[in-house]
Amino acid sequence: MAFWEIFKKEVEDSGHSQLRNELREELPELSDEKATEVACIAGLMARVAYVDFKLEDRELSHIKSSLKEWTNLEDEVVQRISDVAIRHIRELAGLENHLYVYPLREILDKQQRFNIVEALFALAAADEVVENIESEEIRLIASGLELSDQHFLAARAKVIGHLKALQK
Repeated sequence: MAFWEIFKKEVEDSGHSQLRNELREELPELSDEKATEVACIAGLMARVAYVDFKLEDRELSHIKSSLKEWTNLEDEVVQRISDVAIRHIRELAGLENHLYVYPLREILDKQQRFNIVEALFALAAADEVVENIESEEIRLIASGLELSDQHFLAARAKVIGHLKALQK
């Protein structure tokens, strides 16, 4: 089996695929591409929110509002997506970034991928402090999304007042 086939199998067996399949069952009106996109974005949010092994209420609330903004779907649909993602948050947070970023690189353009990085920093700042571990996780995600260091720095600059590294 070629390397690429092994990688594709790993992606198909990943948690984002499980989440995507559950979303497809709950929300059959979502296209396969949209379900993949939402599952991957929810997975990245889970990684950032749960990187410190704590899930704050503000982070949960922010995940819901970000998904609402990102998907432009009805509140009820976003609530169902959020419920499914939150139910799987520990599994999603445990998966490797490449399982989320690879499909997003195929689906989204560079500006949309940058918007994800901005949303991840906003999520990290939802509890008023962007921990170093959250920032580094987002750096890895930005790199996986094939964004430059300038993209990462521009997104991080939007939450500069919340960076723990700059607080006394």
